[in-house]
Amino acid sequence: MKLTEFIKLLLKHKVILMVLPLIMGVLAILLTINPNHKYYSQTMLFTGLASGSSIDMDKSFNYFATNIAFDNLINIINSRETQEEVAVRLLSQHLLLNAPNERFISKNNYENLKEDVPQELYKYIVKSNDYHTSSNLRKDSLSITLPSTIHVEDYEQTVVKLLELMRSDNNNFVYSLLNFEHPIYSLEAIAKVKAIRVSNSDLVKMSFEAEDPGICQQTLAIFNEVCIRKYKDLKENGSDAVVQYFEAQLAQSHKKLRTIEDRLLKFNQENSIINYYEQSKAVAIVKEDMEVEYNRKTAELAGSQASTMKLEQKLEIQEAVQQRSNQIIENKKRLGDLNYKIVMMEAMTSDSEAHTLKLEDLKNQASNLNLKIESSVSELYSFQNTVEGVPITKVLPQWVDKVVETEDLRAKLVVMDKRNEAFEKKYANYAPAGANLKRIEREIEVAEQEYLEILHGLNLAKLKFQDTQLSSNLKAVDAPYYPLKPIPSKRKLIILAAIIMAFIIILGSILIMEFFDNTLKNAKVASKKLNIPYLGIMPKLFVTQRPLDFEKIQDRLLEYILKNINHFFKTQPTTNKVKTIVVLSTRENEGKTVMAGNIARKLKRMGKSVTLLNHALNDKRISVSKKYTFINKFLGYQNPQCDFSQPFLSKVTDYLNANEYKKYELDSSFINAKNFKELTVHTEATSIQSEYVIIELPNISDHNYPVDLIESADLTILVCRSNRLWSEADDNLLNNIKELAPSKLQFIINGTELNEVESILGELPKVRSNTRRQLKRIFQFQFYSNSHI
Repeated sequence: MKLTEFIKLLLKHKVILMVLPLIMGVLAILLTINPNHKYYSQTMLFTGLASGSSIDMDKSFNYFATNIAFDNLINIINSRETQEEVAVRLLSQHLLLNAPNERFISKNNYENLKEDVPQELYKYIVKSNDYHTSSNLRKDSLSITLPSTIHVEDYEQTVVKLLELMRSDNNNFVYSLLNFEHPIYSLEAIAKVKAIRVSNSDLVKMSFEAEDPGICQQTLAIFNEVCIRKYKDLKENGSDAVVQYFEAQLAQSHKKLRTIEDRLLKFNQENSIINYYEQSKAVAIVKEDMEVEYNRKTAELAGSQASTMKLEQKLEIQEAVQQRSNQIIENKKRLGDLNYKIVMMEAMTSDSEAHTLKLEDLKNQASNLNLKIESSVSELYSFQNTVEGVPITKVLPQWVDKVVETEDLRAKLVVMDKRNEAFEKKYANYAPAGANLKRIEREIEVAEQEYLEILHGLNLAKLKFQDTQLSSNLKAVDAPYYPLKPIPSKRKLIILAAIIMAFIIILGSILIMEFFDNTLKNAKVASKKLNIPYLGIMPKLFVTQRPLDFEKIQDRLLEYILKNINHFFKTQPTTNKVKTIVVLSTRENEGKTVMAGNIARKLKRMGKSVTLLNHALNDKRISVSKKYTFINKFLGYQNPQCDFSQPFLSKVTDYLNANEYKKYELDSSFINAKNFKELTVHTEATSIQSEYVIIELPNISDHNYPVDLIESADLTILVCRSNRLWSEADDNLLNNIKELAPSKLQFIINGTELNEVESILGELPKVRSNTRRQLKRIFQFQFYSNSHI
């Protein structure tokens, strides 16, 4: 949409765009004629969450933890339980008043409260005459200011009873008062308290708006008290629970450690252990020394026994010595005999071989016997002396000494065996005692470590508890003030907003209607929807008071249409002497008759011979249009009535004679007609000699049409009404016509807005002021259009 089109759209709806916003502004004025004045108050809480002091000197600033802490505090302020307690405390404060007090509640609200509260609720109200006690309580326990007639103890007891009543069921008066739409005590009203963090500081600002200044101040004061207490209880209760947990675990761990230590003491007493590791070390050393000594004594005993046996073997050789001596004597005798025989044989002189052999044999025997004697003498010497050559007589004292020594060693080993048996029993007790003692000591070590860890956790928890007490100590640095002046009224802003919103809504509705307008509307839109070229357009002839020459405009538009027709016949010449133009429409009341008649009239004025053929149906010419209602007139819209006095809407018979205007019957000859001659075969118009024959067909959606006639026609004109929707059925009918006359089909858009004519004729001649002409040039960005070349 161009800017000029947008301006024209605004000018078309200018009255409704001005009147309806003004009406909405007047309604806003009437509705806000008696505004409810509201009062505003605020308070500041110092939290110390970001920069407050801490016991932990190594504690570093954590941005996310600080934000979470502030979120927790604000969520506590906005929680339902907090709002319920604030509402009940505010209600208790007002119920305990004997008379309205402007500082706490206005007279009107107090009277309304008395009317709303049932009589049975007063049994939950506690009143006493002990002013002394209440004054002390007020000073120490409450941060809010109470009237002098209200005792703090009565106030607190009343709050407790009303809270119990409210939480008992959902049918009591207090529950209903809090959960329905009461302007003062409902949770919806209390929830209007806004709590925000002031920039990145430690301050939280709470603000509240109410119609009663006293209620506005007291609500914030009660919020301060309740939030400070709840936040402190929540923080301290959590930390205190941790401290109690560690204390309980520490007691259990201490008891467990004491039990294991007692078991170790009992074990040491039963096993006579003073210092197991020193004692076991000493036992191991003694055991090792005893094993070494025992092995040494055993080796000495074995050596002594071996020596004794050797000496005894030497002492047993005496018999062998005697035997060897007798054997030597006997051998000596035999050697003497042999030597005698040898001497005798040698003394005998004989050369016989037998004598020689026998002599040799005797010598050999003597030699062997001599060797035996020598061997026996050597053995006898060895028997009488040791290997070292010691005489046997000296071995006997040694044997006696060795026997004594062996018995002495054997007696020592017997004593050592008994000692080892006793030591083995003791060592057998020490071996499992070490494992048991190690297990008990390990259990003590684990229990001791557990005790120390729990003790460390307890110390940290106590430190955290003390730190929490410091961090949860909220303070009201800016108490809520009593507002004296109401908040300035936003009545002007509301009225202005109502006017602007009404203007925007109306303008948006107009733009949406314009955007979603799916009618044919103008030649440009129709060309896109129909996808065929157009011959021209014709505006609707409204009854208008504007000084426009409609006859001249119509004449120029008809000339434009005839120019396009002539151009068409020039570009697509025909051999037919008579040019046939078929005029049709897909629906009825499209303006075919008027358009066909005016084209015929214009051709006749141009000196052309024309014949107009129309169907013989009843004339359904519309002569009365819808009324010009008061609303349309008031809103400045165009008069929808047609100006039937215009020559353009005259009857065809007014400007065509009987030879130029003929009618045909819708019979079988109409359906089968191939040309205009066959169409008029039953009439006297069989010999038409005109240059142009214009044939108007009935609407093709309700009547059948001559296919051959449309196919043989030189030009087919589709007449469309601009304010109608182009449906899929119309599109199907048009596609059929396109198949018959693909290059000879064009359309005329009828009944368009007068402004659409400017797309063909240019700017219409209207009486315009100089200012309007200048504005139009500005909106069209034509700043130098009047400059000469």
